[in-house]
Amino acid sequence: MKIYLQQKRPGRARQAIAPCPIELPAGLNTTGALISSLVRIMVSAYNDRIDNVPADPDADRQASPIAEDQVENLAEAGRIAFGLICNSKKEDPEKAIANALQCHEDGIFKMFLNGSQLGPNESRIEITDGDTLTIVRLTMLSGRMW
Repeated sequence: MKIYLQQKRPGRARQAIAPCPIELPAGLNTTGALISSLVRIMVSAYNDRIDNVPADPDADRQASPIAEDQVENLAEAGRIAFGLICNSKKEDPEKAIANALQCHEDGIFKMFLNGSQLGPNESRIEITDGDTLTIVRLTMLSGRMW
């Protein structure tokens, strides 16, 4: 099943990052199962990128610079990156899933499926092909008391 994922972060000039298509397995019927599936996909993609990073970052200095049209495409998506990964440690998917589920319970981020907010991890959901999932990471404001 193919859905579109949007990630939003408060405080940026451009609030939305271009929706990216993501392929989910069928049979996801709870919010927790959706979070677990998304985290598995993202951790797997991250670990695959680590495998493709050269052992010596200076060895790839002869690579061509990013073309101007690539910079424009990345700018439209909201972030210009050069593909460098500073941390070469692979992530454990089970720890990442536990962390994401706890963060959702604690209200660190909110999820919206086609504009309606998803409930707790145990709540039932219906996902269809072509739905839009929006994830909003909430920022805690700090300051002193009155």
